[in-house]
Amino acid sequence: MKRYLFAGIIALILSPLLFSLGCGSMPWKKKNEQPPPVELLDETKAETSTTLPAEGTTLVPGPQRFKDVPLPDKVKEDFERSYVYESSTLQVGRMVYNIRADANDVAQFYVKENPKHGWKLDNVIQGNGIQLNYSKEGKKLQVNIIPQGLGRPKQLILTLTPTE
Repeated sequence: MKRYLFAGIIALILSPLLFSLGCGSMPWKKKNEQPPPVELLDETKAETSTTLPAEGTTLVPGPQRFKDVPLPDKVKEDFERSYVYESSTLQVGRMVYNIRADANDVAQFYVKENPKHGWKLDNVIQGNGIQLNYSKEGKKLQVNIIPQGLGRPKQLILTLTPTE
C-alpha cells in the first residue's frame, strides 16, 4: 500500500514537468527568429551611425522603422507588441523595444537626438518611468522608458501618431 502511495505522489509531481517539456508553446520552444522590418521606401533607411559623447549611446546602424525617429544602439524590438503602418501620406506606429541602458541615459539620448530630426520637446513626465512628448509638423512622438524590475531590461515604447 505504501509503495502505491509513494508511486502516486511521484507521478503527481512528475506529470506536470513531463507535460510542460512536450508543450510547444513554452518559451524555450518558441522561435525567436523574426523577420526584419519591411523597407518600403528608400527614405526609411537609417542614416549612418554617430556616437554621442557623454552617454556612449549610438544610433542604430541598421534599418529603422521611421527615418525621423532615432533609436539608441543595442535595442531589441519586441515584434509581437509592435505595429507600424506607413503609406505615402500617413505614418503611424507603436514600436516596443527592450534596452539594458540606464533609463536616464536613454532619455538624454532622445533629448539630444530628436531636435536633430526636427522634433520639438513639448513636455516631460516622470513617475514610475520617463515619458517624453515631442511634436513636429503633422506628427506627435511619445517616448516611454519603463523599468521592468531589478536585473531586467527597460522597455522603450515609441508611439508615432499624426497630430490630427
